[in-house]
Amino acid sequence: MGDVRAPSPGVLPMTMIGYLARTHFAEAAIEDALPEEAGAFSAAMLLTDAEPGVDATLERVRQVLDRVSLTVRNMPAGAPMRAETRSALSCLAEIGTSTLVAVGGVAAIGQARLVAGEASRRGRRLTVIAVPVGVFDLGLGRHVRPRDGRPSICPRPDLVIVDPTVLEHAPTRRLAASAMAIMVHAIEAYASPSYNPPADGLALEAVRRMTRWLPVVLGTPRHREALREVMAAAMTAGLALEKAVGGVDALALPIEPELQAGFLPGDLHAPLLAAMADFNAQAVGDRYAALAAALASGKGKASLSVEIGAFARGIGLPTSLREIGIDRDRFDRFAEMAANDPAALANPRRLTPGDCRQILEAAW
Repeated sequence: MGDVRAPSPGVLPMTMIGYLARTHFAEAAIEDALPEEAGAFSAAMLLTDAEPGVDATLERVRQVLDRVSLTVRNMPAGAPMRAETRSALSCLAEIGTSTLVAVGGVAAIGQARLVAGEASRRGRRLTVIAVPVGVFDLGLGRHVRPRDGRPSICPRPDLVIVDPTVLEHAPTRRLAASAMAIMVHAIEAYASPSYNPPADGLALEAVRRMTRWLPVVLGTPRHREALREVMAAAMTAGLALEKAVGGVDALALPIEPELQAGFLPGDLHAPLLAAMADFNAQAVGDRYAALAAALASGKGKASLSVEIGAFARGIGLPTSLREIGIDRDRFDRFAEMAANDPAALANPRRLTPGDCRQILEAAW
């Protein structure tokens, strides 16, 4: 990696993490790691989106890639689209590059992975570099969820630049909701019945770190240590997704398109998890107790559903679907879709439409 610059006081040196995806993690990783990686290419297609804070991060990326010819494509907000992959591949062919740089959130990074997956099916190898600007999608999970809802196994980025300073531009309300969503994913991964001890350890560590440091960031948005630890928790949770997501993901997906203005997808996760935890409790042994202890920093003995509700309230998030304005008349439709979602298969208990309806009622 070349010369190692001496870190400023309180700043940790850059770390290379090679589990699942090659990841540079450090403050100023954009400036320190990306130029060296860029030495291998002279042109790239850059995908970006509307994630809060993306403009500041995009400017940093442009500055360090000043010798690279960049063709920029703006992705619409929301989940990536399968239909976009063909035009993106055509654009790559026109500009004569096999390098994709994704700067943003789920729309940009997920789209880059979909494009790489389609290229692979055509016998073409793309290089994908991800520069996430938030905590929800670092590109580390096994699957990508396009807008049609059908998960696809896609190549992970060849390189992920995880720079905690990008969170300085994140609105605290959005950061809280996104962090809750990724923490719930870690909880579901830990509770999943599939056997993956490394992912179990990562999931618990993600919950511990997020519980400890997210409230600090929300109270002091430019607290450097807290920003680093929250981003580390997001990265750790992303690595734990190698194991599974579960019923909460299945339940949230059909509801998300009907959220009223002012609410975010992450707002759904605490109410749904609390209800799901009570439903699953008989099937998970001591796993929920371990998660509850992690949420309480070892200080409490309440159930997981109680602890998740307390944590959500503490960071200003809803604890019921009623607060979010979800229409109960739609529960039957949501329940049917959730029970047939692939994520439901990873739930500790089998989920029927009736079970899903029961969980939605409990969350309401």
